[in-house]
This record gives sequence, C-alpha cells and structure tokens, in this order.
Amino acid sequence: MVSPCLRLCVALIVLALTATVQANGVAACEAAGQTLEQLQQEKQQQAAQLQQLQDYLNGQVPDPVQLAALLGHPLEETAPLSQRRPGQRSVPDNKCDALQNDIDTLLGQLSRQDQKLHTLRQQFTQLPDTQRQAFSSLAALYQHLQTLTDPQDTQEAVSLAATTLSDHVRQAWAILPLLGLSPQQALQQLDQLWYQSPSLTPPPQPTAQWRDLLRTRLEMQSQLRQLRADLWQRRSLWSQIDAMGGPAQAPALLHHEAERIGQRLLDTAHVIDLDLQESAKNKRFLPLVQNSVALILGIAGFMLLIRLARRTRQWTLTLHESVVRASGEHRWLRNASRLISGLAPMLPWVLLWLMLDLLAPYLDTPSTRILVWLLPLARLYVIYGLFCLVGEWLVIRVAQSANAYLSSDQSRQVHDHARFISRWLILPWLPLLIVWESLGPSLLYYLCLGILLVAIYWGLGRLLALRPQDYQRCLQAILPSRLDPLAEKLLTPVLFWLFAPLLLPVALASFLVGFVDRVLADFDWYMRFKARLFRLRTRINNDEEDPDNEQPVDEHYERWFATALPEGSKTPFVDTGLVTAMEKNIQRWHEDKTDENAQVVVGEKGCGKTVSIERLERALSESCKGLNLVKLTVPAKTIDPDAILSLVGDALDVDLASEGPAALVKSDEERQPTLVVLDEAQNFFLKEIGGLEGWRTVLSLVNARLDNVFWLLMINNQSWAYLCNVFGRDYQFRNVVKVKRWGQTDIRSLILARNHLSGHRVRYDEVLLSSRGPEAGNVRNAEQRYFSLLWDACRGNPMVALRLWLTSVKPKGRQVLVGLPTPPSASILDSMGENALFVYAAIATHENLTSQEISHVTNLPGNVVRYALKGGFDAGFLNKSEDGRYRLKPLWYQQVISYLTRKNLLNE
Repeated sequence: MVSPCLRLCVALIVLALTATVQANGVAACEAAGQTLEQLQQEKQQQAAQLQQLQDYLNGQVPDPVQLAALLGHPLEETAPLSQRRPGQRSVPDNKCDALQNDIDTLLGQLSRQDQKLHTLRQQFTQLPDTQRQAFSSLAALYQHLQTLTDPQDTQEAVSLAATTLSDHVRQAWAILPLLGLSPQQALQQLDQLWYQSPSLTPPPQPTAQWRDLLRTRLEMQSQLRQLRADLWQRRSLWSQIDAMGGPAQAPALLHHEAERIGQRLLDTAHVIDLDLQESAKNKRFLPLVQNSVALILGIAGFMLLIRLARRTRQWTLTLHESVVRASGEHRWLRNASRLISGLAPMLPWVLLWLMLDLLAPYLDTPSTRILVWLLPLARLYVIYGLFCLVGEWLVIRVAQSANAYLSSDQSRQVHDHARFISRWLILPWLPLLIVWESLGPSLLYYLCLGILLVAIYWGLGRLLALRPQDYQRCLQAILPSRLDPLAEKLLTPVLFWLFAPLLLPVALASFLVGFVDRVLADFDWYMRFKARLFRLRTRINNDEEDPDNEQPVDEHYERWFATALPEGSKTPFVDTGLVTAMEKNIQRWHEDKTDENAQVVVGEKGCGKTVSIERLERALSESCKGLNLVKLTVPAKTIDPDAILSLVGDALDVDLASEGPAALVKSDEERQPTLVVLDEAQNFFLKEIGGLEGWRTVLSLVNARLDNVFWLLMINNQSWAYLCNVFGRDYQFRNVVKVKRWGQTDIRSLILARNHLSGHRVRYDEVLLSSRGPEAGNVRNAEQRYFSLLWDACRGNPMVALRLWLTSVKPKGRQVLVGLPTPPSASILDSMGENALFVYAAIATHENLTSQEISHVTNLPGNVVRYALKGGFDAGFLNKSEDGRYRLKPLWYQQVISYLTRKNLLNE
C-alpha cells in the first residue's frame, strides 16, 4: 500500500506544476495582449498614412515636410523606393490561445496595408527626376501662397490673387496620378493649365507682396514648362500631334505657344519694372548697381575667356611639335600627333563652351541675374565661331582632296565666304534659343529647329558652291565611274545648292578614307594589305598577267641593275642602319669598353651584307683610327680545318697550321688592332657527318683570348638557323646583328638611284595611273603605288627588288615604261616530289652546293638529285655557276624559301 506521506508529496508536486503552468499562461497572455495593442496602434497609423497619401493623389497639395515623412525622404531627392514588395509579417513568439486568432488577423491586415502603402509610395518615387522636382517645387509654392491668402494680413487683391494661384497649383497637382495611368490625358490637362495662365488683378498700389506673387506665377509656369518639356521628350513629335487631335490642331497649338512666349516676356518685364520702381521709391539702388557691375565684369571676363581659349590653340600646336620631336621611331606617337594638330583649331571654342557651362550655376544669383540672361548670347557666339571654322575647313578640305592647293588670296576668300555664310546661319538660332528658354521641347521649337536645319542645308550648298569643280573631283575619288554622268547632272550650277549637301556624306567618307590612309601609311602591314588589294583589283579588271606579253629587257639597261655595275660607276649605297649597328660593337671594343671581340651579321641572301663592308671600312677609318681591316671571302665549302687555319693564318701572317689558335694568342701582343671580316661564312660547314668540323675550327679561333683581333662574320640566315639548332643559339656568339628587311623608302631610293645612273627617264603605265578623280594622271601617286607593290613582292630584299624591277619595265629609247611587278608563283613546286624538295631545302640552307655535295647532305642517290636539279632548271628557279655550284635565282628566292618554310623543311 502507498503510504499517506507519498500521496501527500505527489499531490503537492502536481499542485506546484499546475500553478507554474497557469502562471506562464497568464504571462504569455499578458505579453500577447500588449502585442495585440501595438499592432492595433500600428494599423491605425498605417490607415492614417494610407488615407493621407490617397488624399495627396486625389488632388490635395501636401506639406513637403509631411510628404517627406510619409515617403521616407524628400520628394525631390533621387532615392527611389526599393522595388521589392513587403513580405508577410512574422508571428510573435508569445503564444496565447485566447488572443492568437486576433493577432493572426491583425498581422494579415497589416501585411495587406504594407503592400498598399508600398504601391502608393511608388506612384511618387517612380516618377522621373524632372517630374518629382517640379511637383516638389509646386508643393513648396503652395505652402508659400497659403501665407498670403488671409485678407486680415494682406491686401484683398493680394489675397484673391494668392487664392487664384493656389487653385492653379491644386489643379496642377491633380495631374500627378494621371502621369502613370494616362499620360495623354495628363498632357492635355497640363497644356490647358500652361496655356491658360491665371490672370491676376493688380492692386491700386503694388507692394512687395504683389511682386512676390508675380514671381510665384513665373515660377509656377516654369515648373509647368519643365513638366510639359519632360512629357514632350518622352514621346515622338508625331505621337504628340496625334494626341492633340491630328495635324489640323497644329495651327491652334502654335498660336497658344506663341501667346505663352509673349505672356512670359510680359510677366518678366513687369517684375523687372516693379523692382526698379521699388528701388527708386526706397532709394535702394544696390541690386541695380550690382547687376551693372556684373554686366561690365561679365563682358570683360568673356573677352578674357576668349583670349585664353585662343591661347590654347598655340599651346596645342606646341604640344604637337613636342610629340613629333619625342616620337623618334615610335610611329604611333607620330600618328597621335596628327590628331592633336587636327583638334588644335577647334579646341578654343570647345573650351569656351565648357567654361560657360561651368560658370552658369554660379551666376544664378540676384546680383548677377543679368549674366544668366546673356549666357545664351555667349553660347551663340561660340556657335558662330564653330560654324566659321567648320565651313572654312570643309572648303579647304574639298580643294585639297581635289589636289588643288589654295593660294593666300584664295584662302582669304574661303575665310571671308565661310564667315558670311555663318552670319546668315546665326539668324535662325535666335528664335530657336528664345523658344527653348520659354517653352522647351514643343511644336514651335521643332518648327524652328526644322527651319534651322533647312538654313544649314542651304548654307552648305552656298559654301560648297565656291569650288564646284573641286567638289565634283573630290566625289569621284570614292564614287564608281558609272555614277559620273549622274553626278554631273545633279551638280549643275542650277541644281548645285540642292544636291551638293545631299552628297556631302560621300565627300566626308572620302576625307575619312584619306585620313586613315595617311595615319596607317607608316605601318608595314597596312602597306602590304593596300598593295595586295590593288594587285587583286587590277588582276580582276585587266587580267594583266599574261606570259605571252613578257619581253626580255635590253642588256644595256639590265647591266645597271646587276650586282656589279659597269666600270667607272659608283654603286649607290642606301643607309638602312646596318653599318651603324655593326660599327657600334666594334667601336666599343676598340675603346676598351668591352671584351667581346666577335660579332656575327645574319641576313638573307642579297640583303646588303657584303655591300656594307666597304661603307663600314670608311666609317671605322674615322671612328676607330689605327684599326686594320682584313677582309676574307670564304671560298665555297671550306670545311677542312687545315684549309681554314691556312686561310686565316695567311691573312694574319701567322702559322696556324702547326700550333693552331695558340699561335694567334702568342702574336696578339705585338699585333696592331685588327678587324677580320669573314664574308660568306656559310661556306664553313656542310650538313653531313664530319661537315661541321670547319665551323668548330672557326669557333675555336673566335673563342681564343685575343685583345687585338675582332672577328666579324657574315652569314646567310638559313645557315645560321641550322647552326643555332646544332650548337645552340647562346653558345656561339653573344653579339648577333640581324639584318632587317628594307623599308619601302629604301627600296625606292635604291631603284631610282640605279635608274638615274642608266640615264633613262621613268614613265608609269596607265594601270598605275588613276584615270579619274583627284589622282587622275598623278605620277607621284603612281610611283607610290608601284613601289608599294614592289616592296610587298620582294619582301624587303633589295636583290630581289632589282630583279623584279627588270620584270616590270620596258625600255624604249631613253625612256622606260613601268608596269606592274610580276613575281613568279611558287605553285610550280606543288608538282615536285618530296625528294626534290629536300634537294631545294639543302641548297637554301647552304646557299650553294654542287650535285655531289647535295647527295652527301641529303643522302639521296645521284640520279634522284640530278632529276630534282633538272626540274629546278626547267621551272627556272635554279642557277648553275661556272664552278658547278647550284643556287636559287634571286627572282625566285622569296617564293621558294616561303614554300619550303611552309613545308617545315627549313630551320628558320
């Protein structure tokens, strides 16, 4: 049995737990009751806010402070409300079964009210900035007018006028909800308010309050104008005309807009008159004096700004000269200088316009208000200056594009003509500025703008009529020839003013093409592209490459373009910088500034390595006095070490055959500084087993520690590439001079110098001369076009250029007719077998080989080698010298090398 004590304990525990639960339930219900009360108060506050916002949307003009409190920020601030809609409210942690249903109901109601409040706020905050600022200003004006509507504090006429203006503001505020729902209806109501400015009856004695009302009316109309302009800008002109009832309503609209301009001018004049009367009555002339002083200082400051802006042109030209001097070999800097010089004339006017825009906000004060009114005239002066500048540039550019360069009198005539046309073009700008300042975007504004555009079109026609023939030739530079008859009909004197501006985009495109051509002329890739495009176009139009038309060149003329000129003739030398590059390291060694006593010059066959040795000797005779020059032309394939030691030893008067490089070291102290030139150094090796010992012998001589001997090796680039792959590029010579390909100017100088020696006069074929446009018959452009083609075909190799020149000329008496250069096509190698290509690659790598050496190098049977050599002879790209050595013909050198490189048969 359970004892009574145990029962008593259980009962006490149950009673304690029950009391605790009841106490917690009472506390939870009390907290829930407080929450319920707070939610009810919040609901009432939200309901009041909803009602207040709805009243504002229904036409009640708000207090700006109250509206800012409802929105969370002032209406005019650009702080849009978050687009995220409010979510469901969370349930409080306190649970009370008796009140939980009421709390849930209130939370749902509050969530729905949050969404409604968010929607109403968005109708204010989603308005564009211009519209929000205008409505904010109208609300502030309305609050100001409420202080003047009490007849006890003001005159009765002032009170009635303030009431009238307040009603006008309320009508304007009622447009706000229509902006998002019905923009067309909003614009109609806004037009009615804007056109029907509230009429005010002046009191017998105008007071300061009456002046304040007039200013308020002007400010109201200004805000309505901004609203109207914003709506006009957001819709096209035709949609606005359709919204007003179609084109039939346009005259009435123009009449209303003209009346609005007149009313604004009268109100402004009336306010100014009242201000002057008030100043005279109270003898307060300070504002008048301040505006007069501001006017004088403003005119003087504007003249100073003009002078300062003009100075920037000279500063810009000085900057252009500095950039040109600092550009050096940086061609992109020279091209950038063209842009600087082109902007120099226009820069003063642009800076003057920017300065006026920067000063405008600081001038909008009572003491400088007159300057704000005069700012449009200052901008009009800038527009006039730009018109003069653009007009003068256009006529001069047309003349230059037609290759007609103006004299000083003609340039002065163009300047005066451009100023005359610009004065007439300024006249339509005056009404346009007045309409813009008074109405903003409107039908009258677009009408004035149309008149201005017609005037500009007429002015362009009159401007271009100064040089009609030049304009027609300028158009021919870009128009197809089949359109020439049509252009001549359209540009007759009677119709010139009508159609010349219509074709101006074609002329501007021609100017742009010419400008881009001048800017990119310094870039090799562009000149190659231009040359190939011309060749392709000529090939399509004329089909000029006909083998049957090729004729051999007269031998008497051809000898002037051989490697060795006739006796008694001095070989023309073109300085490409190679001699300077070679001399630099030699001079440093001679002046004991470096211990490096070896240098290798690497270049294509025919790039001018051998010719530069003679000029190098002359240069060193002045810069390195006392330096002996020993020139050795390596005989063909001198690969035996003993033969090499004997060759060098005999030149330096040292017995190298017995002691080798050691003998050279012993005699070094007694030797005078000596430069040893080893020309044709590719003859020191063969690409076979044991064929590299000769090159190793040369390296042993070069690596000997000598103080008075400098080694200069001339080697073919294909041979050098092979040796670098065998011995390593960094373990042979530290000083490597790579001969650059010649530029187009260098190739032109070489060809024309040799042609001058021949005594023949150059005449260019019609295919190179333009037959129409500004460049018709222009020999200079034909010469530029030809040498672009020649330079692209020879790829900067002067020896190849000399041969290509001979393929494109036809001597006739003492004159040569120059046509298109005709480089051979390497497509003939496609029919050759793989073994033949190996043979040709061996010849290219070694520069010259006999048939037996080719067999050793390629490891091909003799009959295969002979078959490949015969194929090369038949194709015309192989040549055999008297000593039985095979070489690539100079005319075919680039094509064969490029083909073998694409086949991965060469090392470079």
